[in-house]
Amino acid sequence: MKMKFCLSCNKELVGRSDKKFCDTECRSTYHNTNRPLHEISIQKINSALRKNRSLLAHFCPSGKGTVKKEVLVQLGYRVDLFTHIYPFKTGTYFFCYEYGYLPIKEKGIDKMLIIQKQDYMDKLTYSPWSIKIEK
Repeated sequence: MKMKFCLSCNKELVGRSDKKFCDTECRSTYHNTNRPLHEISIQKINSALRKNRSLLAHFCPSGKGTVKKEVLVQLGYRVDLFTHIYPFKTGTYFFCYEYGYLPIKEKGIDKMLIIQKQDYMDKLTYSPWSIKIEK
């Protein structure tokens, strides 16, 4: 009988003939280290989006709040990542799942007016081609 070894730690395998790993930890380690690069990129972005959402929720306990942009950025908020946008008359809200913010400036200080998504926002539609980008 041919001896088989764990694909992760190279220990000798005992048990079923089709066994590839000695335990769940080795199986997880093997699959995590052999993931495609695009999967790793997706995981990093999703992790950052979850962190953004968590920070917005923390600073918006009653459905609306204002916080200095600098405070959120120092806590790890990534302003370049968001799930969707809603352009309103007052400006464009950048959402991270059900929490969004409107960039504002008060007395020369960059702040974020944070809101929680409302039911009426589901009915709003916009076309990305209607947004004018300044160069």
